[in-house]
Amino acid sequence: MWLKYKECLKAIQAAKELQFSGRWPTRSGFPHFTEQIIIDIFIPKTTWYKTYAKIFPIVEGDAPAMRAWLEKNVHTPEEDLKLWGYNQNEYEESDLRWWLEERNLLKDKTSKEDMKKAEEDRQMAERLARLEQEREERQERERLEREERERREQERPRPSQKRKKNTGPRRLFSMHTTTKLILFLGFMPLVSAAQNTQPFPDIPFRTFSTFISNTFHPDVPLATVLLVLFTLTDNTDLLNLHGHQQNPQYLRENKTLATGWIRALSRDLIQRLGGQLEMVTKVAVKLNALSQKLDLNPYSNGDFKRKLQPVSYDKIRGTPIICPSNMFCLNQDECDPRALHQATKLEDIPLVTLVKQNTVYRDVPVLTGKLWNKYYLNSAKYLKVGQSVWVDRPFAQGVVNGTYNFHASASAYMQYWNDSTLSKEANFQFSRRQIWQAFIQESIRMVATVNNTDLALQENLNIEKQLGKRGVIPVGMDHSCSECTQPYKATADLIGNDDPAAVDVEMDSDPVKMIILDGIVMGPTHCSFDGCTDDLKNARGGALCANHEIAYGTRCRVRDCIRTKIAGTHACQNHQAAWRKYRLEHSSSALAGIRRRLQRPDEHLPWQNNNVQPRPPRRAHDSDDDDEPPPRTQFFGPSKFYCVETICAPCGVVIAWTKFDRSESPTKILQFITDVYPESATRPAYICIDKACKVLRTAITHDRWQNLLDSSRFIVDSYHYINHRVTDYLCRKWCNPAPLDGSAPNLVKTAIDKDGNQHLTRAFNTQACEQLNAC
Repeated sequence: MWLKYKECLKAIQAAKELQFSGRWPTRSGFPHFTEQIIIDIFIPKTTWYKTYAKIFPIVEGDAPAMRAWLEKNVHTPEEDLKLWGYNQNEYEESDLRWWLEERNLLKDKTSKEDMKKAEEDRQMAERLARLEQEREERQERERLEREERERREQERPRPSQKRKKNTGPRRLFSMHTTTKLILFLGFMPLVSAAQNTQPFPDIPFRTFSTFISNTFHPDVPLATVLLVLFTLTDNTDLLNLHGHQQNPQYLRENKTLATGWIRALSRDLIQRLGGQLEMVTKVAVKLNALSQKLDLNPYSNGDFKRKLQPVSYDKIRGTPIICPSNMFCLNQDECDPRALHQATKLEDIPLVTLVKQNTVYRDVPVLTGKLWNKYYLNSAKYLKVGQSVWVDRPFAQGVVNGTYNFHASASAYMQYWNDSTLSKEANFQFSRRQIWQAFIQESIRMVATVNNTDLALQENLNIEKQLGKRGVIPVGMDHSCSECTQPYKATADLIGNDDPAAVDVEMDSDPVKMIILDGIVMGPTHCSFDGCTDDLKNARGGALCANHEIAYGTRCRVRDCIRTKIAGTHACQNHQAAWRKYRLEHSSSALAGIRRRLQRPDEHLPWQNNNVQPRPPRRAHDSDDDDEPPPRTQFFGPSKFYCVETICAPCGVVIAWTKFDRSESPTKILQFITDVYPESATRPAYICIDKACKVLRTAITHDRWQNLLDSSRFIVDSYHYINHRVTDYLCRKWCNPAPLDGSAPNLVKTAIDKDGNQHLTRAFNTQACEQLNAC
């Protein structure tokens, strides 16, 4: 029997090689190849599936001793006794079956089940053979028809002149179809489906504990148990492959308890735990048993149930709580000397949204300690970036790194996060202000860490105390460093050119200081009434300050109108059209287009009329046109300050700031400088501003600014100086930021480059304020 079985397998293998090489004689009348054709030559079909196919594969795979005995032709009585346990002249199929059953190697199945499976396999093989034969016949017919068409085409007489093909309608149809396809794809929503998950295994803890104690060890560490557990739950795809291989469905597939998939997982786990690699198979068997206990198997009793999906950890995810990281108060004079007490009542504890490790947590409680001061600790784990939004430090560090490394703005980083799959799954989006807040707070901690200090601020800060009384910051006024203060020089180190009209400015021998002025358009709002810059009574939708709200009362907000406004609007019956126009122009849908046109006024889109001239560009912030806009015709919405003017030192330290309404005129600039430096002795030697020549003209023509000219000199910053007119004698003579004729020796100094060569360079950074506003 064994020799016949081996010869049958050899014949099947040889026939397969003929089939794969295309030498099987199908076209000569032979049926399509199947294993059953070869089996019928050697052994009857019933005997093959009942005996040979059931017993001998087990002998080949799981009984090496019996396989070696069958390979030998002659056996000694001692060999028979050692293998079989008894001696007899001939051993039959029943003896081999008994030998396998004694060793639990033979899978007991009824003859009906074997016959049924064999019949199903035979029918499947015949069906596949019939389909393959039909496919080959169809290909042969198509080949013959193609050759016949080519022969007829060659025999057909060719006309002397070809007729021009009419491809117009077809091309139009193709373009029409393509257009519809593009429109369909363009309006189709681009939504990425979230990956399906399955719940975390939910079995009784007693069952899990008993299994771990009995299978592994009663004293196994908790960390090891959790590592094994999460290793299985994180690798559901591998368990799918393992379970599929464990349940054979076709002939000559072997059922293996420890497949190569689970053995590879076992090997990696042993290496992580520092175990011995000889335990790979034993650990693999235990991992298989644990996966069965956790119901992480796609099969049940040999029947396919479902494909395992990634396991969701939502049910076992820990609940984070935001609280101080220090166990004691940093200032022993403000709180108890040992413990830091929780200050918020249980019913008043706020619940916020926390983004931690790229995971969004909802309803996270925030606990605070009893402190008089607010401390921005460098060791803080979480940062508050919104009214009810907190982030962890890695997220804030990612914002800083993305801003610097990719030159990304807060809006770009916000869009990157909001477009990510994680944001869509969590149904949470950041705002631009929150991203910018994360950047600012993380930057503060980076600077504080370098200086080995923590920022401490009092609760309920007074804005004037921190940002300066009337805009003057005391810390900035007293600041002095090598970048913003230079030693006085009576003469220049080197004279690059000789200008006979050069003016030698007499200055004191005190250290030379410079301040830089510049404005930035930020758009803070204020009362819309003429000449009033008070804060709005209602910053969310209001247009007037508290005094003018009382003064106007129920009157129409159109200038010089004394009628009563209609409820729910700010206009009377006669001015409802103006009110509706204002609401339409200031709606969220209209503001996006208006903002785009203001930012890119010269943009000309391809679909616009070529004869339409682009709009004139809007007045730039640093232009010479300082004419104030005309008075408003209505007070439906608040007015906005034109810019925020800043005074800073060349090193970047802010000294003072104020808000200019309606324009950045030279008189406002001169008044701002006079308010910050009322005494001549405290004024800097140089005042740098982009429109210094125009400010100088205004100061010259007005006697009240004469004392300012006696103590300081106005110069243009280096960036804007190149755009000023060459014919402007006043600007070229007095406002040059780095004259080489020796007229201002304290603005130019010598330096040594890396090659040891001496060269001239500017003594002050005149772009400090521009750089500050660009941040």
